[in-house]
Amino acid sequence: MKELPVFLLNGFLESGKTTLIKEIVENNEQYHDNSTVIITCEEGEVEYDDKWCEKYQVHVEVIDKQEDLTPAYLKKIDEIYAPDRIVMEYNSFFDWDAQEFPEYMVIYQQITLIDAKTFNVMFNNMKKIFQQMVQNSSLVIFNRCDGIKDLGLYRRWIRGLTQQAQIAFEDKNGNLTTMLDEDLPYDLSKDVICFEEDVYPTWYVDVFDNYEKYFNKTFKFKAFVRGIEKKTIVVGHDVMTCCSEDIQFLGYEVVNESKTKVKLGDCVYLECYVTREYSDLAQEEVVMLHAKGITVLPPEKPKVLSLS
Repeated sequence: MKELPVFLLNGFLESGKTTLIKEIVENNEQYHDNSTVIITCEEGEVEYDDKWCEKYQVHVEVIDKQEDLTPAYLKKIDEIYAPDRIVMEYNSFFDWDAQEFPEYMVIYQQITLIDAKTFNVMFNNMKKIFQQMVQNSSLVIFNRCDGIKDLGLYRRWIRGLTQQAQIAFEDKNGNLTTMLDEDLPYDLSKDVICFEEDVYPTWYVDVFDNYEKYFNKTFKFKAFVRGIEKKTIVVGHDVMTCCSEDIQFLGYEVVNESKTKVKLGDCVYLECYVTREYSDLAQEEVVMLHAKGITVLPPEKPKVLSLS
């Protein structure tokens, strides 16, 4: 059976899901041919009114309870409309682990929308739900960002939950950017930058998202050897990403250009530079470090760092 693409948008009520879906439909002519079904699992202030649906030739179905969003229901939608795609406005309070789809329905893209004005309070009270929302997303969008001073912190929190998603911020004109004018705890105008280990999570996140601005500079910092591969080593730190129960290792592969031999668990001081290249370990192009110098430090117990 032919694959049926599913495009899934999640986020809390009034996070902007409906508005984004309407923009996607309005700006893509291939969505205007009776071949798009929108399934909305919660209804906010912005609606898909009948005139809009008729104008853009889309079909909207409403689901209020997760127990109704079954493979049988989705197959019935396919039989009724024979769509080329399903766009789903998902309710983030549904249990994603329990969600089932027919085998031929494949999630092509998942986007999470976050209201920056309410994020601080909601994240600190519902961290596990945010983790569930973003873990499979390819794009996380913060909207309503005007006047928010903690966007850098918010990005680090989300980056701690997912290392795959692109994180973007929407300005008042609806334009998206991944760049932030935030005060970093080091001076990027310098050619050689040294930082303490507590700064590592901030550095890690910013390099991950904006690696181009880190090219042609030398970085010196302490880290721990967590993996030894055929051509590279893996170094980094354990970081508390959202709560004391959620600690992750945030690390980079390192090409060791020095003559220093290291072993698993070593505490090391690196002098390195940043590249973007293919990784045999990851089987894709990634941010990679090249160590011009490695000093093995006296053994010490790693401490858990914080993204905040």
